[in-house]
Amino acid sequence: MKFTNRYPLPHFQALDADKLRRVIQAYPLATVISQAEHYPVVSQVPLMLTESGDRLIAHFDRNNPHCDELRDGGQIYCVFNGPNHYMTPSIYPNTQYPGWNYVAVHVAGVVRPVDDAAWMERLVMTMAETLEPEDSGYTLTPEQAHFPQFIRMVLGFEIDIVDIKGVFKLAQDKGRENAELARQHLARMVQRDVGDFLGDLLAEDSAD
Repeated sequence: MKFTNRYPLPHFQALDADKLRRVIQAYPLATVISQAEHYPVVSQVPLMLTESGDRLIAHFDRNNPHCDELRDGGQIYCVFNGPNHYMTPSIYPNTQYPGWNYVAVHVAGVVRPVDDAAWMERLVMTMAETLEPEDSGYTLTPEQAHFPQFIRMVLGFEIDIVDIKGVFKLAQDKGRENAELARQHLARMVQRDVGDFLGDLLAEDSAD
């Protein structure tokens, strides 16, 4: 669980297990990477940490090419991306260079496919219960229309975590006051840009 070189700089290396788990729980959509015979297979899929914190569990649509690469004991790599944004030097009281602040967690693991309907049902129910907003009023139940068909359409898998580390590049090298300015700016920019960007995409789709 150690970084093996000088990059990223020590300021940005994150190994605190609790903080890494918090990032995964807050931003569960991961980029999952497996190595096929001639090329990597890459998918985006939400991953759930088990209570013990040493495994990730999830499922793929059976049409996903990743399903063909999920061999018992195979290696897999997952990247969780938290907030990130370009950082303008204009926010600092002293001269700085432009940069990019971000939070990321990298997990290397060993994967096991789980082709079991009862296991899948428990996983889907747990994910819905965990991720559903408290005030949404929605509850997933096995009685929902076409639930058995849905379960048959997905393939479950577990990942035993072999290595986990994070990169928290949040201006820690610029001093406490500048780091706080960077934190505030990052929060503002992420909220503003997500709203504007999604609005533009929806407007373009409506125009089509």
